[in-house]
Amino acid sequence: MLAKLDSSPLGTTVRIARIDWTSMTHDEGRRLREFGLMEGCEVVPMHRGSLFSREPLALTIGRMKVIIRGKQAAAIEVEPTTP
Repeated sequence: MLAKLDSSPLGTTVRIARIDWTSMTHDEGRRLREFGLMEGCEVVPMHRGSLFSREPLALTIGRMKVIIRGKQAAAIEVEPTTP
């Protein structure tokens, strides 16, 4: 079952199933690819914004921690990983 990255549970590893590259600018897409966000990659959503906002979203990708915008996270579909 696919879900959007922006609504994935915090602290749970998910696998990127699909990214809607057309919903973001060329520079946004390039930045995400530089971080290693591609189909098949496993990420862990760690923290969302503040008390009053759900963005930005902090992710762990391997040993790296990155922050992406809510709009970008909404363009990424993820699936649960199997243990």
